[in-house]
Amino acid sequence: MTTLSRSVRPIVMAAAALAMIVIAGAACSSPTPTPEPTATPTPTPTPDDTDLTGILATTDLSVGSNRVAFLLLSPRALVNVPQVSLTSTFVEDASPSETATAAFYQWPFGTRGNYVTQLEFDRAGEWELFVEAEGADGEISAARIPLHVKDSSFTPAVGTSPPMEVNKTAAVVSSLDEITSWSTPDPDLYQATIPQLVGDGMPSVVVFASPALCTSPTCGPQVETVSELKDEYRDSVSFVHVEVYDNPHEIQGDLTTASYSPLVDTWGLSMIEDYLNESFVFILDRDGRIASKYEGYASFDELVAGLRQVL
Repeated sequence: MTTLSRSVRPIVMAAAALAMIVIAGAACSSPTPTPEPTATPTPTPTPDDTDLTGILATTDLSVGSNRVAFLLLSPRALVNVPQVSLTSTFVEDASPSETATAAFYQWPFGTRGNYVTQLEFDRAGEWELFVEAEGADGEISAARIPLHVKDSSFTPAVGTSPPMEVNKTAAVVSSLDEITSWSTPDPDLYQATIPQLVGDGMPSVVVFASPALCTSPTCGPQVETVSELKDEYRDSVSFVHVEVYDNPHEIQGDLTTASYSPLVDTWGLSMIEDYLNESFVFILDRDGRIASKYEGYASFDELVAGLRQVL
């Protein structure tokens, strides 16, 4: 069990930027620390050809195929056109690597959301996305988004078997508030351990999140979305929620008293720079291997698309 001496550090990852633009009604209950300047690499100097701001929502990127999520902001509002085009470029030699489109996925509580695409990175280092969005008037707006790609991800990679650390279930506690900060928990998400899910022969979904203690506004909605997904696929898919914190019933809004669940360490979440409690969802195939993973909020429709690949 890891004590969160680092839990009071400001959030400098992309989740902090998301928290500042999402409506207050969607926010989790704990106050968001004041963010420090981001540690994201500075983009390569380019001509003044951009008029949008891009916010990267995925930071655990590695060589190979990756889900990449980002938001786009104009000077007036969040961009939410259905689709944008993009090109990825390796900064060192400035050679375009891949062109793709990214689809807009709406979040709960209104019209806000993010763009998601799948990109292949052939080497580690500094990369840049050049994103173009066409408005209703046909005008093209653009953004440049820097991102850092590692040789390997901190969290379990797609195609690998995750750690078989046993999570707490309803069977070993006297009340669900000992294993989740969710104020209205779905009991079905706390019945099985991850090794039991892997052994039942069905695909499974594992969500790491702290619904009431998250420092971004999407963790609560993420667990609720997984619960809705469970209602739709309960006969063919297994589901479990792992609370980020090992002692949610003792925290009472003060994260200095919090300790991570051991699974946050063994699954590599705590290795991500400046990670505190942002959500992750993992979809496992029938053999217990990671089929897809989702850093930050993943919508119902996006998770359904992931499940269809393993059903």
